[in-house]
Amino acid sequence: MKTRFFANTSAEFIKTKRSFALWLTILAAAFIPAINAVILLERPEVLLTKFEQTPWLTFLRFNWKNVAAVILPMYIILITNLVVQIEFRSNTWKQVYASPRPFADIFFSKLLVIQALVPFYIICFDGFVLLSGLLVHSLNPAYRLTVTSIDWQNLLLISGRVYLGCLSVSIIQYWLSLRFRNFVIPLGLGLGLWITGIILMDWDKSIYYPYVYSAFMFFTDFEKEPGQLVVLTVSSLTALVLSIGFAFYDIKHLPEKG
Repeated sequence: MKTRFFANTSAEFIKTKRSFALWLTILAAAFIPAINAVILLERPEVLLTKFEQTPWLTFLRFNWKNVAAVILPMYIILITNLVVQIEFRSNTWKQVYASPRPFADIFFSKLLVIQALVPFYIICFDGFVLLSGLLVHSLNPAYRLTVTSIDWQNLLLISGRVYLGCLSVSIIQYWLSLRFRNFVIPLGLGLGLWITGIILMDWDKSIYYPYVYSAFMFFTDFEKEPGQLVVLTVSSLTALVLSIGFAFYDIKHLPEKG
């Protein structure tokens, strides 16, 4: 059973390689670091003072603030839709469901592809951030973004926390993409849910809204509010478990799949 599941998951990865998914991942990961490198090189008189104390941490936060709140949720919405639409565009969902595979095999093999693409995006993004920082330093050494002073600890902490915060969103978007055949509906619903989360961020009950977890994981000062890290971690994991259970049950019991 395990061997068959891994073989089916490998087949899903092969399907994804033939789509625009990998290019979307790389381009989305490079977008913010490239723009911010240009901004730093063009406005040193304004920005240099902000990099005096902790150059790499400042640079990491300078890049991650846009990704945690905007780019990563949008990427998840797009990439999830794109992966699921591979079957819809080729009209092969009915063939997939008719194959001698358990529903759990079908459901989780494609879900694993999405769950691999999201950390791949984060790894690519972190790589581009480091490259852009070193490029900025080579053109303007006053920023002091040297190889030896890279803040690996905060790079891993920020990346891990934001990834944990966005996990439930990827499951919800996977459910929406399986639920609706039309590409526009899950895309529109995902963007609507994300925009609603941005609006609700100042509301004290927004801790129950998964679309804001990645932003909270970045913008919350855990040194001043250490308890919030526990609250956000528990909320993220709870939302992840509940969204997987609900999505699996709902799609499995759809009267007509694909």
